Amino acid sequence: MSRRYEADVIVIGGGASGITASVAAAEKGASVIVLEKGSTTGGAANMGMGIFAVESKYQKAQLVDFTKEDAFNLLMNYTHWRVDARLVRRYIEQSSKTIDWMESIGVEFLGAYKYFEKSTQTWHIVKTKGSNVPAERAASNMFRALTERSEELGVEILYNTRATNIMTDNGYVTGVEFITADGEKVEAECNAVIVATGGFGDNPKMIQEILGYEWGKDLHSFRIPGVQGEGLRMLWEAGAGKVDSTMELTYTTPGVTDVFKTLSETMRQPNLMVNLDGKRFYNEELMSNTVYTGNAISLQRERKAFTIIDDSILETYRKTGLDYVTIHHNIKTVDKWEKELQTYLSGGQSESAGLSELHNEQQKHLVNIFEADTLEELCEKTGINLNNLKKTVDEYNEGCSTSDEMFFKKYKYMKPLKGGKYYAAIHYPAGYGSLGGVKTNDNLEVLNTQGIKIPGLYACGTDACNIYGDSYCFFLPGNTMSFAVNSGRIAGYSAVEYMDSDEFQ
Repeated sequence: MSRRYEADVIVIGGGASGITASVAAAEKGASVIVLEKGSTTGGAANMGMGIFAVESKYQKAQLVDFTKEDAFNLLMNYTHWRVDARLVRRYIEQSSKTIDWMESIGVEFLGAYKYFEKSTQTWHIVKTKGSNVPAERAASNMFRALTERSEELGVEILYNTRATNIMTDNGYVTGVEFITADGEKVEAECNAVIVATGGFGDNPKMIQEILGYEWGKDLHSFRIPGVQGEGLRMLWEAGAGKVDSTMELTYTTPGVTDVFKTLSETMRQPNLMVNLDGKRFYNEELMSNTVYTGNAISLQRERKAFTIIDDSILETYRKTGLDYVTIHHNIKTVDKWEKELQTYLSGGQSESAGLSELHNEQQKHLVNIFEADTLEELCEKTGINLNNLKKTVDEYNEGCSTSDEMFFKKYKYMKPLKGGKYYAAIHYPAGYGSLGGVKTNDNLEVLNTQGIKIPGLYACGTDACNIYGDSYCFFLPGNTMSFAVNSGRIAGYSAVEYMDSDEFQ
C-alpha cells in the first residue's frame, strides 16, 4: 500500500527560494513538504557568494552611505516604474532583517561588498569555514544551514521527486501530483502550494520561444540541470497570468571564460570592441557591467562582438596590471597569458583548470581566441570586415591621442593598437537563467489572468522575479539570490497567514 502524503504547505522546488520558504512556513507552525527534483537543496544558488541587503549592521559598521530609500529609487528609476513597486518596497525593507534572520540560524557573513566599481556596496558575502576572504560558492554554506534548520522544524524534503500538477477544486488549491524517486505517482493534499522551481534556464526550447535566443549559437547560458520550466507550466495550467520573462544577461567567451582565466580577464578589459562589421558600438569603459555589455552584444549581427588588443597593450598590463579587477573577476596580472594562449590555441588543457578540465564537448571544437600578425590576417580568421576595421582602428588610435569622440570613453582607458601581434576574442550573450513569467502581488500570491489571486497558490524566486524590467540591475549586486530568499520568506509567511484567515475554506 502506497504512503499517503499530506501537509499544510507543499513547496515545489528546494532551491534558494524553496528551502527558505519551507523554513519560514515551518517557523510559523505549518507542516511542510518540499518536493525537490534533484538530489540536494540550494540549486543554482549554491554556486553564488552572497545576497543583497540595505541598511544592514555590516553596512552601518562599514559606514556605507546607502539607504533603503536610495535602493528603492535606484531600482524603480532603472525599471521606469514598470514593476510592482509594492513588492520592490517590501523586498528592500525586509532585506536587512533577512541578514539577521540568516545569522539566527547559523549563517555568517564577511561584510558588504561591491561587485564592480560603479555598483553599490550591498553584496553580503557568506563566510566560509576557516576563511576571512570572499570565496567562490560561499553561498552553499547558507543553504546548508537553511536545510538543517528546515529538518529541525520537521520539514520533510523528498529528493529526486518531480511535481507534475497543481490540484485545484472550485478555484482553491488542494494539493500536488508528483512522481517519487521510486517512480510512484502520488497525489498529496495540502492547503497551500508554493512554487519555487527556478525558471527555465536549462530549457533551450523555452529560451528560444520566449526570449528569442538559440542556445549554443547566440546564447551560452549558465545551465543548471533540471531547470526546465515545469513550475511555470504548472502555474499557467492552474490559471496563473503570464508576464514577460527576461534573462539575467551577461556575456562570455565560450570555452575560455571559465577555464582560461588570464585569457578571459585580459580580453574583458576596456579596450577596443567591434562587431562583425568592424565598427564600434559600445563604450568599452562599461565592460565591467556585464548586463550592459550583454545587452549591447545582443543587438549586433549574429549576436557576437570582438575585443581586440595587441602586444603593446599586453606590455602595458605587464607593468601596471589589468584595469578591472573585482572580487569575482580577480585576475590581476597577465603573467600566464603566453602559456594559456598557446595551450588554448593547441586545443589543450588549462593550468587554471587544474590540468584536468578540457573544453566541454560542445565548445571544444570552437575557436574564440585568435592571434594574428596583421589586421588582414585577424579579419580573415574572425570574419570581421577589414576595410571598416582599418578605419575604426585609425579613428580609435587618433582618439587615444585626443579624446573618444564616438562614445566618450575615459581617456585613461584609451589604449592604441600599435601592431606587433594582434589578439581578438569573440564575446556572446550569456545568461545566468530566466527571470519571471507569472503574475503575483506583493504577498507573492499568484494572480490569474484577470489579476485576481488564486487562493492558496504562491510563487517565489526566479519564477516570480519580475522586479527588473527588461534588464537585471547590476548596480545592486546580490539581487537575484536575495530576491529568492526574501521572496521565499514572504511566500512562506503569506501561506500561513492565508490558512489562518477567514478566506481559507
